[in-house]
Amino acid sequence: MRVQDVTATSDAFPDRAGSPHPVVLVTKHHPPERRDLTLLRERLMEVLRRGARCRLTLVAAPAGSGKTTLLATWRELEATRRPVAWVSLNDGDNDPVVLWAGVIGALRRVCPFLGDATPPELVGTAPLVEVLLPRLVNALAEQDDLVLILDDFHRLSSGEARDSVAWFVEHAPSTFQLVLSTRVEPPFPLAALRAHGELLELRADDLRFSFVEADALLNGLLGLGLAVEEIESLVERTEGWPAGLYLAALSLARVEDRHAYIGRFGATSRHVVDFLTEEVLETSDPATLDMMLRSSILERFCGPLCDAVLEQNGSTDRLAALARTNLFLVPLDDEGNWYRFHHLFGELLRMELERRDPNAAVTLQRRAYVWHCEHGTTDEAIHYALEAGGYVEAGDLIAAAWVRYANAHKLASIIAFLQRFPADVLHGDARLLLAKAWMLWMAGQREEGALAIAAVEQLDRFGEGPLPDGFSSVEASLTLLKATCPWGDVGAQTAAAKRAAELEGPVSPWRPVVCWVVGWGRYYNGDHDEADRWFKESASLAHTREQWVVGASSLAYRSFIAGDRGQHEEQRLIAEEAAALARDHGLDELNGLVHVALGLSLAERGRADEALPLVERGVAVVRRRREPVDLAEALLRQLALLQQVGEHERAGAVLAEARAVIDSCPDPGALPARLAALEPQRRDRRASRDDELSERELTVLRLLSGPLSERDIGRELYLSHSTIHGHVRSIYRKLGVSSRAAALERARGQQLL
Repeated sequence: MRVQDVTATSDAFPDRAGSPHPVVLVTKHHPPERRDLTLLRERLMEVLRRGARCRLTLVAAPAGSGKTTLLATWRELEATRRPVAWVSLNDGDNDPVVLWAGVIGALRRVCPFLGDATPPELVGTAPLVEVLLPRLVNALAEQDDLVLILDDFHRLSSGEARDSVAWFVEHAPSTFQLVLSTRVEPPFPLAALRAHGELLELRADDLRFSFVEADALLNGLLGLGLAVEEIESLVERTEGWPAGLYLAALSLARVEDRHAYIGRFGATSRHVVDFLTEEVLETSDPATLDMMLRSSILERFCGPLCDAVLEQNGSTDRLAALARTNLFLVPLDDEGNWYRFHHLFGELLRMELERRDPNAAVTLQRRAYVWHCEHGTTDEAIHYALEAGGYVEAGDLIAAAWVRYANAHKLASIIAFLQRFPADVLHGDARLLLAKAWMLWMAGQREEGALAIAAVEQLDRFGEGPLPDGFSSVEASLTLLKATCPWGDVGAQTAAAKRAAELEGPVSPWRPVVCWVVGWGRYYNGDHDEADRWFKESASLAHTREQWVVGASSLAYRSFIAGDRGQHEEQRLIAEEAAALARDHGLDELNGLVHVALGLSLAERGRADEALPLVERGVAVVRRRREPVDLAEALLRQLALLQQVGEHERAGAVLAEARAVIDSCPDPGALPARLAALEPQRRDRRASRDDELSERELTVLRLLSGPLSERDIGRELYLSHSTIHGHVRSIYRKLGVSSRAAALERARGQQLL
């Protein structure tokens, strides 16, 4: 396992040799080149230049308004003054990890020194708005003027992805300019930005062609020789819609009687599309038209892919020739290997393909699936399999590849793919349900993950195996998942870990994970000698199999154990090894117990001033992970250190939090005894005071007497549900009851209410 806490990260599992690997599409960072037939619209260039000091530049207009072409042209000019990064967004960017990996990659292409402050390995391992984006903002603040263009922002439908960009807009430094092109209004506080003069807007009316621009395009660039009244007619009929004028230009170049053609040209964008279907496509030569129609089902394409999908040869040359004459074929790289159609043009071609041959798309998508499988572009292979209704093929890919996606932190990508399966298909496949359960639990979606686990258990297929992800059986995967995500139940975790060790033997690729979960259970049951043996094996295997998070976690626990034994030199060496492992593999914001272990080793050498900040940082990282047992461990270690250095006031606050966290656990194992050993004040109090309710508990008790649920009480007090539940358990224990009604009755009898 490459992770200590799978609720916080997904870099968790053994790679499976031969599994499909998610390939990064560098074409996303390549803006469309300005070609000879692209008009340089000076008035809009000037408007964009004036927005250099605005926090956000928004180009919002319907399809076919020329947004991408405009920004690509401006980028080419602006890049002579300052670095300009470009990202073409697509549906895959709804996974925030994919989105920000792409953004940071694009920024580093134009500003290489930025990578020193924002290493790529942080993407996925560090929480976005808590760690990664603040670091990125700080790094950008140290740079000179810099621009980032996000094209097709409307492709982001994920709330988390959009919210992360909104946070970034709000916090970006003044030297940074973000430019968005979109068909729809982004969910940002535009009114506030507008009021503070921090927003530059270009809307559909701004992008419409004027007569002068239309003349420059049709007569100047294209040499069509149109009369003034003919240009005026086209501008009026298209309402200056850029796509309409370009579409008209394509067909005007092929007709002899241009005056009659313009007279028949439609007056609205809908009529333009209809007219194009009837007049423009029909005038294309059959080979070119056939290639355009059938390749329109592809999001992006190259010559070899088109050859495979269309079952022909020579597509590379045909695409190159078409790109020289058709402004709606957009090159995606400098070499002319990859292309896409302008979105509106592509939609039109797909509609026409469906009209002419309703069954063609599925056949073409299946061929695209095969080609992408063979070339390792798994995202696209899964996409085309699903588009073609090939749920068996898509399921096989996901079952084999989900581990690699998890190690790449692309949780949302797999979850989104699984949402595209029909319910009956998904709920009949234990492999996919297990992949969904792992991903949801790693994403911290505990309730949804539990539903997926329940669905697996209902299938009753525990004997199936081995699985493509390396598990020996469905039961082994399910059992290890339960052992990896204990959610505060040490007893249940220990039982699951024991069973996992029986199911996955010494040669299993999952053995380091198994060793870690067994060691974890023994540790929190108080058997540190046995725990150390399992952690030692896990750390050793983690090195040989490149499972760095498990290795770092096991080393952190071994350092704790050595310190508890008084073996301080060994404690130091193991803690430093854990810290080096975490640092070398970008895990600083993932495994908080490593920071705690290193801090404690420093404290043992009299360096408490260095130790305390490290331990506090470790507690903060662990707190984000939501696993109460590990949080209690970090807090108890912090508490002991604070007591050791005489910081009693801070120790009291940590003690209270540790008590609440432990009380919230269904089965905290040996933690209550360790907590009791750190509460010296209890030895000096009368026994009766052990049962006194704290002020917070009295507040919760009073609210329990009303109609509010525990979750509603948490909202009232701005506390988490788990914290409130911990207070309720403590109230029941102190009052000697086991239910809410009994607690209220006892409290009234003691005049506490």
